[in-house]
Amino acid sequence: MMRRAFAMIFCLAVAAYVLFIYNGTTLTPDPYVVDYYIANFTKDTFAQNAVAAIYLNYRMFDSMFETLILLVSVTAVINFSWRRDHEE
Repeated sequence: MMRRAFAMIFCLAVAAYVLFIYNGTTLTPDPYVVDYYIANFTKDTFAQNAVAAIYLNYRMFDSMFETLILLVSVTAVINFSWRRDHEE
């Protein structure tokens, strides 16, 4: 029981730290990058839609690793839930 409480407190502390760091972050797009994407997305990716070109071509690895992190997180939650059922 104490182990779970420490794990939960640790997870909440990490989440609070990440949210604190994210709260102070401002995202401003680089004007050079924006102009490059708008001018060259069709030539670089052969896509007709700029959003699809950016999401599926320019940021493909970013999206893939985000999906991988989500999969690992869901697996961890399922694993912790499964272990709790069998410990009791």
